[in-house]
Amino acid sequence: MNEIIDRLILFLCCTTLYLFYTDNSFAIVPIIISIVLSCLFLYYEELHYKLWGSLAFALLCFLFPAYIIFCPLLFYDIFHTKHQYAVGIIPFLLIYHLDYYNIIVISFTLSFLALSYYIKYKTDRLHKLVVDYNDLRDNSVQMSLLMEQKNQSLLQNQDYEVNLATLNERNRISKEIHDNVGHLLSRALLQVGALLVVSKDEIIKEGLADLKGSLSVGMDQIRSSIHNMYDESIDLYVQIEHLVKDFTFCQVHFDYDIKNPPSLKLKQSIIAITKESLVNIIRHSDATKVNIALREHPAMYQLIIQDNGTIDSKKRKFIYNTIERQEYSDGMGLRNIYDRVKNFDGNVNVSLEHGFKLFISISKTSVFPKTTR
Repeated sequence: MNEIIDRLILFLCCTTLYLFYTDNSFAIVPIIISIVLSCLFLYYEELHYKLWGSLAFALLCFLFPAYIIFCPLLFYDIFHTKHQYAVGIIPFLLIYHLDYYNIIVISFTLSFLALSYYIKYKTDRLHKLVVDYNDLRDNSVQMSLLMEQKNQSLLQNQDYEVNLATLNERNRISKEIHDNVGHLLSRALLQVGALLVVSKDEIIKEGLADLKGSLSVGMDQIRSSIHNMYDESIDLYVQIEHLVKDFTFCQVHFDYDIKNPPSLKLKQSIIAITKESLVNIIRHSDATKVNIALREHPAMYQLIIQDNGTIDSKKRKFIYNTIERQEYSDGMGLRNIYDRVKNFDGNVNVSLEHGFKLFISISKTSVFPKTTR
């Protein structure tokens, strides 16, 4: 918009001077040419178009001296560029046609040339300030977004560390109870049992029997609490996340979507299957990316492990035949995976399209069997 205003100002100045000092019957011609060229220079941003157009107009000035008055308008786009020295042709044109113009016209033309230089400088500087401002604003917005992402990441890491510390503390407490209180209760039960054997007083025997029963109930409750704490101390997401972080063979993307964690045995099996699959990738694959997805559905759990490695036709045929016969060799590392899944009545599917894909589904009914009364 500023360039259009600058061109209008220069056009009015040059046209006013031109109309005052010319009586040519074709006076409209340079006005039309200057308008057309100025509009073309505004439309085409390539500098060489503006340079050659301005020089072509300057050649017309050698033939038609009246056209020189419009040079400040047409050389406006050349100022403050690497070709701005081409403007030096205008004083040469004025000297060449010195007998055609008086000193007043020459003075005004040079003044308009200086005005063109000045307003082009102001416009370029304003444009640069606007660009710098927009860049600064975009960078500020980008930095704000990055800071927000970092804050969210810090909060997530903080929650992760707190959860991990809580689980480790639960595990430590359960071990302390098992090693100390559990052993003390076991020894007390043995001592009470020994006293029951050697005691002959029925009243004392009855009291010792009640004490033994109380100690047994307490022992059972402690064992139950220890098992519950140990079950909760194994976080499935944390354990697989550790495996992913320790896996440096290639890039790993881990997707976890489970709200109701499975039982301890299934947790251990999923962790073992994931570990075995990552080991197989290191041994047998040339993959550059691995995707691990662990999801919960209303009726089942799903574990999907896929890599983008290449498999030759001979090995592909061998794997398909092995899967069809379900005779997994130890070298392939699939036997343990297959056995673990079958313990929960689950299904194992293998696909060799676009890499090796292991698809495991386990029904929740096999994980949480119904109890009969």
